[in-house]
Amino acid sequence: MTNLEQHDLLLTTQSWNSVRAYTDPIPTDLLIDIFSRVPAKSIFRFRCLSKFWSSTLGLPYFTELFLTNSLARPRLLFGIKVDTELFFFSSPQPQNPADNSTLVATRYDRCFLNYLPSGIRPPHRGLVSLHEWGSDVHVICNPVTGESITLPEVKAKSGNGRSYVGYDPINKQFKVLCTTYGEPDGHWVLTLRSTGKRVWRSIECSHQHPMLTGISLRHEIWINDVLYYGAHSGRCNMIVSFDFCSEKFSFIWINEEMSDGTLINYKGNLGLLVKHEYGVVLWVLEEDAGNHKWSKRKSVVLSSLYDEVGIRAHIVGMTGACEIVLSPYRQSSPFHLFYFNIERNTFTRVNFLGPEEIYKDPNFAPRIFIDYVERI
Repeated sequence: MTNLEQHDLLLTTQSWNSVRAYTDPIPTDLLIDIFSRVPAKSIFRFRCLSKFWSSTLGLPYFTELFLTNSLARPRLLFGIKVDTELFFFSSPQPQNPADNSTLVATRYDRCFLNYLPSGIRPPHRGLVSLHEWGSDVHVICNPVTGESITLPEVKAKSGNGRSYVGYDPINKQFKVLCTTYGEPDGHWVLTLRSTGKRVWRSIECSHQHPMLTGISLRHEIWINDVLYYGAHSGRCNMIVSFDFCSEKFSFIWINEEMSDGTLINYKGNLGLLVKHEYGVVLWVLEEDAGNHKWSKRKSVVLSSLYDEVGIRAHIVGMTGACEIVLSPYRQSSPFHLFYFNIERNTFTRVNFLGPEEIYKDPNFAPRIFIDYVERI
């Protein structure tokens, strides 16, 4: 905690002590610790109770404590489109769930207009990048608070691309990487500053890598604040990594057998889940003196899932408990996900109550993200 944060906390503590001198024996530091563990929606209600609670729960020290605790309890995030509105829901992320258990998915209060769910990039440290297809509009938003920032236009020939919000832990800054399709120099970085003008900076890349044209790698992921996404160069498929600290690219080549896969974080290492007709193969990247080597760790058969429930499902990702999260192509009521534990070879169904909006468009599949961290 900085000297300024200590000073703010001391003043707040003194104010609180004067208010509760004859009524409340709970120490302020304990109250702050308790509130850092409640859902984010509750924090905003508590802030409305009084000026004291508004100032206390708005301290930089408290927001950092809340984020630290949120990192230890990741959640599921659902992006659901209803007509021209995009809603976000969230629920606890189950750990070793019991079969047919039920969780409640609560909706965040704000919605975002005219952003298709296919234009949602996976969240990082509580922030989400949105892109309206067919336009140059890129938006960074916080689903919890409903706040959003519209980024300045990227001067690109193609007029279309993807933006990823990332974090530079050394300089403690959020940055945005924008890559545009089909351009040799189509890479820009913008620093999200609280004040001053936001300007895109063109950055160099040693390999042209048009994104997701002719490649089936799904989902971008972050491991230790480094971004990984699929691309191709010529006829070669690859995984691109981008370090938001150094603002440098690096490249990991993959073979054809691995091209139709889902990027995952496997125990802190980059992994790929490659689905075939009745199962999944797990590939893990081994780092050896800077050399990249893929090892086939496990091949699991999911025919029991298909035989029992009679549906096909796509891979959402893998949790820290080594459970593959699968979502049916077509949802039925109640909304549900399947969890397959690759170490125990068991799967469970988890139901979710709350997102009624999901049934308003039977042809629409919600965007689902694991390991979401609430940020206030």
